[in-house]
Amino acid sequence: MALDTKLKGECEQFIDGFGSLLLSTLNPDGSPDLSYTPFVDHEEQFLILTSHLSAHTRNLINDPRAAVLFIEDESRCEQIYARRRLRFQCEAERFAKETTAWNELIDLFAERFGQIIDTLRTLPDFELFALKPLGGQWVKGFGKAFDFRGRIYQDATHLNPKKDRPQRR
Repeated sequence: MALDTKLKGECEQFIDGFGSLLLSTLNPDGSPDLSYTPFVDHEEQFLILTSHLSAHTRNLINDPRAAVLFIEDESRCEQIYARRRLRFQCEAERFAKETTAWNELIDLFAERFGQIIDTLRTLPDFELFALKPLGGQWVKGFGKAFDFRGRIYQDATHLNPKKDRPQRR
């Protein structure tokens, strides 16, 4: 099995264990903002439904760059320094309200999160975004870190710090 195929399977299984993601966006002054939001995994993208009361919503409207993090629960990890984690650099796309795309995608939230979506979809301050992965990193333990492009489409590269530093004699 090719490395890309193996890693993609591991990462997709890891993502399946989450109902929310950690989201990093950029404030207007360029400083980072970190938050979380529930998500729907759809067609290789992370869909999020967020309120204007959240800084990350305003940030995504002003700057579509974002980072997404999925990280193993501390209570389940074997070693706190080696928690499994999957990070994506993303670009956000905003969907206009009451369009065909909005209505189809919001229904996916109702399927996943239930009746609360019936209320949220009617509120004027909620926005729907798709976070499109551009690349990222999968860390599954000490010495087991990999960079990749897209949503683990190709070019997975094992990161090896021994290759990057001079050898001692």
